[in-house]
Amino acid sequence: MRSRTITISDHTYNILNRRRHGTERFDDIIVRMEAQLSRKKTGRDIMSFAGVLNDDMAEGIRNKVVEQRGKANREFQEHVKQRST
Repeated sequence: MRSRTITISDHTYNILNRRRHGTERFDDIIVRMEAQLSRKKTGRDIMSFAGVLNDDMAEGIRNKVVEQRGKANREFQEHVKQRST
């Protein structure tokens, strides 16, 4: 991969350095930040572009999760009641 040398201010360097994860290279930080900015501009993540889930399927999954959480909560509360008596 070809590389280039760029000059940035100390302020910009400090911004990039604060956003660094572990041993991440500055090149990686810039690419990651660009992807985050692109997502914010479109208001969508990559899954919406890929069309993996349509709105109806996603809503069905959300409803099922809420239903299962409620069921688990009710079962937990019942279990707590049985153990406390």
